[in-house]
Amino acid sequence: MIDEIDSVNSFDLPPADDERAMSVEELDKILSLQQSIFAQVASNVPYVDTLNALCRMAEQLLPDSVASIMLRDEQSGLLNVLVAPSVPQNGIDALQGLAPGPGSGSCGNAVMRNEPVFVRDTFNDPRWQDLRKLATDFNLCACWSMPVRNNDGKVIGSFALSSFEHRSPSAFHIRLLDVGASMVNIVLAKQYQEQVLEEQRKQLITALECDSLTSLPNQSKLKVQLKNCIAMQSLLLINLDNFRFINTAYGPSFGDLFLCNVAELLDQQFPDAELYRINADEFALYYRIPVDLQQQIEQFRAYLLGYSLRIDDQLFSITFTAGGASARKHLLEQAVQAMSQAKALGKNRYHIYNAERDEPDQALRREYISWNALLHQALNEGRVMPFFQGVRDNSSGEIVSYEALVRLEDGGKIYTPYHFLNAVKLSGLFPTITRLMIDKGLAKIAGTGLTLSVNITEDDLLMEYLETYLTEKTAEYAVAPQQVVLEILEGISAAGKKNHIAQLSRIKALGYQLAIDDFGTEYSNFERILELHVDFVKIDAKYIKNIDTDSKSYEITRAIVFFARNSGIKTVAEFVHNVAVQQVVESLGIDYSQGYLFSEPSPDIHKI
Repeated sequence: MIDEIDSVNSFDLPPADDERAMSVEELDKILSLQQSIFAQVASNVPYVDTLNALCRMAEQLLPDSVASIMLRDEQSGLLNVLVAPSVPQNGIDALQGLAPGPGSGSCGNAVMRNEPVFVRDTFNDPRWQDLRKLATDFNLCACWSMPVRNNDGKVIGSFALSSFEHRSPSAFHIRLLDVGASMVNIVLAKQYQEQVLEEQRKQLITALECDSLTSLPNQSKLKVQLKNCIAMQSLLLINLDNFRFINTAYGPSFGDLFLCNVAELLDQQFPDAELYRINADEFALYYRIPVDLQQQIEQFRAYLLGYSLRIDDQLFSITFTAGGASARKHLLEQAVQAMSQAKALGKNRYHIYNAERDEPDQALRREYISWNALLHQALNEGRVMPFFQGVRDNSSGEIVSYEALVRLEDGGKIYTPYHFLNAVKLSGLFPTITRLMIDKGLAKIAGTGLTLSVNITEDDLLMEYLETYLTEKTAEYAVAPQQVVLEILEGISAAGKKNHIAQLSRIKALGYQLAIDDFGTEYSNFERILELHVDFVKIDAKYIKNIDTDSKSYEITRAIVFFARNSGIKTVAEFVHNVAVQQVVESLGIDYSQGYLFSEPSPDIHKI
């Protein structure tokens, strides 16, 4: 038995002095590995990718071997595989939760003893008795492990090379393991620092965006939220009546407790709203969808009639002044204006913002009046017309479709909807414009075999005229329904109004194609899109225009393309304005491109 142990221990003996010398070539290999890892660290390559690269480089320096890095869990003390790029998953699974000990293999012993462990014969060495099956199953004949220590010298894991033949490490391989373990420590230390900084950043953001008293998000957070508001939403401001007197009579500490209790009450009574504390005694209730604010206020007032707030055996009746608004933009400004109107009426009053009544901007009003008159005159004189922008098939390189874009001509100048869209909306002229685009657009593509895309608004769907009108006009111009694409905004499909969905489904059944326009600008209802059997999604211009330089736009677009392709839906990139953008569009496999690179809006089309 003594001879056996001596024989085993001899495996750990370092090479003789004359074997320790390393050649210049070997030193260069070690240096090259260090430089490569340092370069990845400096380039902020994800730490797991860097450690995987380290393992692969080490494997190249020891043929017929696999490298692995294990980390010790601080709580349990067990070892788990962090990376082992060449080890199959079942091998990794067998090593997870390894308890360091005398029979736990090279890594377990290296961590337990805090020293290198070199095992030449894993099939017989007693230090591998708990992992013998793993050694034989995967033919791990030898295993050399170096402990990984942190900057305080504490063992945190191991870096190991396992060979498929019985062998002892040379001076070069010992040095390789030593340098590798140091590299692991450097990479992990940097990752830990980044985690600490990220946590500190989150804490700082929380401190800046949260109210320290109630832990509710504050006005700064609300402004950030509203900055991205693109859909119709609602905001209700609630100001407590007479709080100043409570704070004066009972003291600031009691006042703080009072506010915390009010915050809890508001959270209970308005479960569908996001609650903010935006001022000393003022709260905000934010709804991501439009709601009946008057109903919300009346219900809360009715509740308070029979409710008293109890604090330290004191009972308080609560009244409040409120101002609210529902809008797509300037929501906070409108709610603040409504609150001012309510306060002007006295305490325990409320006001809901109304754009026509509540001091609208006079310049905007004059501009609307001017455009409204010009729009009606242009419609009567035939000066509202479609311009056509081609859509390129990226597989064939040909323009195969045109979108009808409304334009207004006045005094020889062409105006885009940017100038008169509000007038169209407030005048209820969307259906008039849509019918004009369909009629003139179909006349233009008649006999060409081209496809025509026309934008459809919610007003068009509310009037429910599209089925009849499309059938009448396609027959008049001998255009097949399949040559017509109706583009609807993402919000219309996501809203899922029953009459809209039913109507679009019937239109689809007649052979017309459907497209979701400006996809990615609103909260997408993917289930609704699939239910409608949409033919195309047009990726919003804000993601396409800088896709060649903006990584976030690239990733969002790639996700949209992935969803569409897996759903059998064709994709169209909007705002393709240069070659660099088009190259990225094609690399992502987007089916069609639309933009000034291939086609500027024009009153004419190119027939095929």
